[in-house]
Amino acid sequence: MRNKWKIKELKDCESTFTEARKMPAWSIVSSIRQTKGRGRFNRAWFGEEGGLWANYNLPLDPHTNRPWGLMPLVAGVALIETLKKYNIKGLRLRWPNDLLVGRNKLAGILVERPAADMVSVGIGINVYNNMVKLQGATTDVPVRLADIAPNNCPPVNKLRDELADQLAEAFTLFTEQGPTPILEKLNQAWGPSLPVVAITDSDRICGFFTGIEPDGSPILRRADGSSITVPAISINRLKELI
Repeated sequence: MRNKWKIKELKDCESTFTEARKMPAWSIVSSIRQTKGRGRFNRAWFGEEGGLWANYNLPLDPHTNRPWGLMPLVAGVALIETLKKYNIKGLRLRWPNDLLVGRNKLAGILVERPAADMVSVGIGINVYNNMVKLQGATTDVPVRLADIAPNNCPPVNKLRDELADQLAEAFTLFTEQGPTPILEKLNQAWGPSLPVVAITDSDRICGFFTGIEPDGSPILRRADGSSITVPAISINRLKELI
């Protein structure tokens, strides 16, 4: 793993986000268990022993014009690159922060900005954790790495460190070259174009997801062949209609 990362390992915590706020950039906080983990919109996140529950703190330059709202997608690129070596069929990203295998959820991403000069990337991956508690308790059917890569599933801490290297690489690419190379990688990571509905406070916009704009806003192809961009900031949920 790159020497720039410093790791704090915990046995138990309420949330790695809480602990990560106390740490500087280029810190990783990982915990064997989380008792009050959370996902997007404060949804509950189950953090049982055997999974990867970690936060990666990265430095931001608030004076640059980078679209920092793309950070969940930068992390998604790092996740995809990390897991490529395990030859997982059907591995894909779902906008804005989920990693799926087919229709089943393997990992989630949550990004917060605890300071003007730092972003904290929270990543949870089902690896060896017991899935019984997750059955029926989550919107998506969960899947774990141990079941889809049984012959070469890595130890949790090895996966954490591999992901740290890929995240540093994707983050550096983004900060130095902007969103273009990240968008190119994302275009290969979305998987097939699927019908979705973008749910906002005032509307439900249907179409086939075809990619994103440079600011991260989804582009949907409608039934008449036209395309519409739905501002990312207005979307409460992007739901796949399959």
